[in-house]
Amino acid sequence: MNIVHATEIEQLEKHIERVLSEEQLAGITWSVIDGNQSYVGSTGQANIAKQLPMKNAQKMHVGSVSKTVLAMGVLRLISTGAITLESEVTPYLSQLQLNNPWSANTPIRVKHLLEHTAGLDNIKMRQFLSTTPTPDIPLEVAFSKNQHDLLTIRTQPGTQYSYSNMGYALLAMIIEAVTQQRYEAYLDSRLLHPLDMHDSTFEFISQSGPRKDPLLAMGYHENAVMQKAVPMYLRAAGQFTTTAPDMAKFMAFILSNGQHKGEAFIQADLMALLAIADNTDAKKAGLPMGHGLAFATRDRHDAVGMCHPGGTFGFKAYICLYLNEQKGFFYSINTDSETANTEQFNALFIQYLKLKSAKLPEPKPELQHNTDVDGFYILAPNNMAEFAFIDKLFNFIWVTASEQHMVINSLQSSPIRLSYIGNNLYQQAGRTQASHVVYAKNDDEFFMSNGLKTFKKVPVTTLLPYWVSMVVGIFGLLLFIIIGCVKLFMSHPLKRTHLAFINVLLFSIPVYFYLNQSFLEFGMLNIASMSLIVVSTILPITLGYSMFHQIAKIRQNRWEVIELIAIISALQFCLIVIWWEQYPLIFWR
Repeated sequence: MNIVHATEIEQLEKHIERVLSEEQLAGITWSVIDGNQSYVGSTGQANIAKQLPMKNAQKMHVGSVSKTVLAMGVLRLISTGAITLESEVTPYLSQLQLNNPWSANTPIRVKHLLEHTAGLDNIKMRQFLSTTPTPDIPLEVAFSKNQHDLLTIRTQPGTQYSYSNMGYALLAMIIEAVTQQRYEAYLDSRLLHPLDMHDSTFEFISQSGPRKDPLLAMGYHENAVMQKAVPMYLRAAGQFTTTAPDMAKFMAFILSNGQHKGEAFIQADLMALLAIADNTDAKKAGLPMGHGLAFATRDRHDAVGMCHPGGTFGFKAYICLYLNEQKGFFYSINTDSETANTEQFNALFIQYLKLKSAKLPEPKPELQHNTDVDGFYILAPNNMAEFAFIDKLFNFIWVTASEQHMVINSLQSSPIRLSYIGNNLYQQAGRTQASHVVYAKNDDEFFMSNGLKTFKKVPVTTLLPYWVSMVVGIFGLLLFIIIGCVKLFMSHPLKRTHLAFINVLLFSIPVYFYLNQSFLEFGMLNIASMSLIVVSTILPITLGYSMFHQIAKIRQNRWEVIELIAIISALQFCLIVIWWEQYPLIFWR
């Protein structure tokens, strides 16, 4: 190792340690590959309580980075002729009932599951936050309830990207149907072992118990709250344990175009599609960004690569590869922090790799786009059907446009300024490629996409009533609670009109139970969820009952009309939410 390179590594490690400390993360292990050379490093703590330092060969959970490895297993099956990208999935999933309205002309194919374009929901709460799964629970159990709704295809397969953990669970079931063995056994023996990834596995391992592995780092949440490994219903989408050295081998394999020991392990034509969006509406409209068979194209820090993030209980991970320059990086952090800015690590690794910038020319001022695109947009589709109404209320965007620029505003982030570069394509500041596209369907429907999220333009009149209903409903409920508390402390006897107020107070019961249980039980049917269902179910009934009797009280005291208005305001929002099937509050469905 030359002196210059050693100095660069030393500087990188110092920067990583600084970010690790500033963001209050336990530890990190990483691997960097540059042509035929690779570099593995680690810092921080693998176990805080035991004061164990992070090792280069520490075993780490990587969450959804596992999807990239599982995808390679599927591509290996295709390369051996067992299935094809175009294979329809229903013959392999006979135990499930896929509800696909487009099945006659557009059945779901293997490629759709790989690309997240099958039109499936992402995940259900009961599939995610539950303590009932065991490490070897059959994959189909995740789909054992309400299959018609659970497996409803919401967009025509192949047209829209919508990230789906359920889709990758179905891929694992297809592996099992084709190979007649557990998908973990197949991937460990037929993918990881041939690639010499001997310290990696799809099997469940933990920091304690019968699946204990002493080399597995402890996971953490914010404030160094310890989190042991958790079995999952949809484990194929995020259960994979690996090391930085093994991931260096994995990256080298991908950069070799699917060659291993001089032979084609995966077909070159499949490798060419790893991060290329196939036939989505956004791709047809001219946007090259999107998700391929295993990765998404990501344009950050003046470099365009194919990348995939990962997150699971106690861990976060990231992988990014740059094929043209034969470079890449991987890292895993044993802290699942919602507040930490881990994007800083990506910037550090990209800077270390000295990746070439491929900036587009500056937008030409004579280019003018269609200013009719300004207005309000909602997700089409949103990621989870059960939260469609919530996304309509809070996850919309509004666009303001001039002749050369467009600004995307949202409630969740700072405004994004885009420059028009022609052909309905836009470039976000800090990007090197086109980042957004606007396209029309049926001549009167505008859509905007960045390849991974698609929004549909809607008249403000379709959103305004819901916003007004929500504001009025929340205000009415707060006013009702204030009036109820005032009357209670003024020693007013509780009457029939106070039933709804008592009902509101009863919400403290499920709140108490939820606060005193693990967050992993949030999606389970237990005393907390059952009490919430009961209390939330009867609230519209008690509000209606109190409203009826409050009307009679107005004749005696006109000031009672204020409480009546508060009751009606709260009740109308309850009815709106019931219409959207978001109420009563049921999280375990």
